[in-house]
Amino acid sequence: MYFPIKALVATALMAASVCAQGAFINLPTPGSSITAGTNFTVQIGRPDTITGSQEISIVIGIQSCPTGNCLPLNWDLGTVLYAGPFNPQFGSGAYDPYEDFSVQIPASFVTGQAQLGLAHFSLIGELFWPNLQLVNETVYVI
Repeated sequence: MYFPIKALVATALMAASVCAQGAFINLPTPGSSITAGTNFTVQIGRPDTITGSQEISIVIGIQSCPTGNCLPLNWDLGTVLYAGPFNPQFGSGAYDPYEDFSVQIPASFVTGQAQLGLAHFSLIGELFWPNLQLVNETVYVI
């Protein structure tokens, strides 16, 4: 099988570009306890890159999984806490751009282990390649 080196390099560069555009959950930190019925901050960061990108939107959700078995995010984001624009900016002392979202878990939410999920949609590069990224972390609802 013939595979040109240029195609391999282009594929590797494209994959690196996508990874560099990825968002991540800064806050709350994994393992944090969150009180149902009260506001808390979800901070979403994105690395500063030289590759052009256009942010479209994010969805922040939380899924109850007291037995520790959460569904994959591509099946269920759980209760949607935020859905809308994402416009990360540099803040005081921040290494990467981020945006804070004040959200609230419903007071009736099942307590115990939960999965905080993020769906991040952006367009990458000069050709505006569509990119959907899913990120999650474990938190505890009290």
